[in-house]
Amino acid sequence: MTRRSWIDLVVLSALWGAVYPLITVALRDLPPALVVLGRVLLAALLLLPLAVRRDALRPVWRNPRAIIETVLVQSTAPLLLLTYGQQYVSASVAGILVGAQPLFVALLALRFAPDERPQGWRGLTGIILGLAGLVMLFGVDLSGGRTALLGGTLILAAALCYAAGAMMIHRRYAEAPPLGVATSAMLVTTAAVVVPASVTAPIRLPGVDATAALLVLGIVCTGATLALFYALIIRVGPARAALAFYLSPAFAVAFGVIFLREQISLAAILGLGAIVVGSVLAAHHSEPTPQRTKEADAEHGDTGHESDSELGDAG
Repeated sequence: MTRRSWIDLVVLSALWGAVYPLITVALRDLPPALVVLGRVLLAALLLLPLAVRRDALRPVWRNPRAIIETVLVQSTAPLLLLTYGQQYVSASVAGILVGAQPLFVALLALRFAPDERPQGWRGLTGIILGLAGLVMLFGVDLSGGRTALLGGTLILAAALCYAAGAMMIHRRYAEAPPLGVATSAMLVTTAAVVVPASVTAPIRLPGVDATAALLVLGIVCTGATLALFYALIIRVGPARAALAFYLSPAFAVAFGVIFLREQISLAAILGLGAIVVGSVLAAHHSEPTPQRTKEADAEHGDTGHESDSELGDAG
């Protein structure tokens, strides 16, 4: 990759890692549903003009029911689960737990996507290592009480939803413009949470810190990062662009420690390492043979369909 691509990759990883500390700050003055609404609404306002200009929405909305079902699983549910869960756990731990999403993709592939199953000893080792990292986190860092366990469980459920949603997008929208899928996710989630967010909205205005955190979270760390991610996919391919998913938990930990003065335990560091390495190994699958590649290109029109399977990893 070029120097510019590496810089963009690191910037993307850092912005995704910043999501979790920003959510923590926003939650100080705002209820979870309102944080989600502000985040996706701002992202939708940024992405919608781009999607309209490129006519990226029309192919996605040919079957409205399918896209609504897909983004409810891939976007709405995990964003709500993550934000509610972060009321009870640190930003660092939240970033590490969401980092287990590729591990869940590998586990779901065992049953629902034979072509994407983890291969050989690498895949099996990756799954075992990643699960060991999760057990380490739940056994040590989330042993402080029921609320911590509840928060960790909600965030882990969010990672599972991201994984399931990614597989749904890969199956249903392999040839659809990724920008159209991402914009649709923000629009549908906005419509889904506007009522609960309105009901739980506080009477008093939020403070400057919470307002600024929400603005950065929605405009920069959600809307702009999706645009940057898809630009990277076009430039370097989906596999290399996906490196940002594995780097972002480390940034989440670093930002939590530096800006929120969170305490990070040795168990969390070891758990982070086990989950990241396990996810990388579990995501490895054998390269297709030239004949299979030609057949796949003929079937899919060689549109780079792998990129859509990564949509659910943006936090």
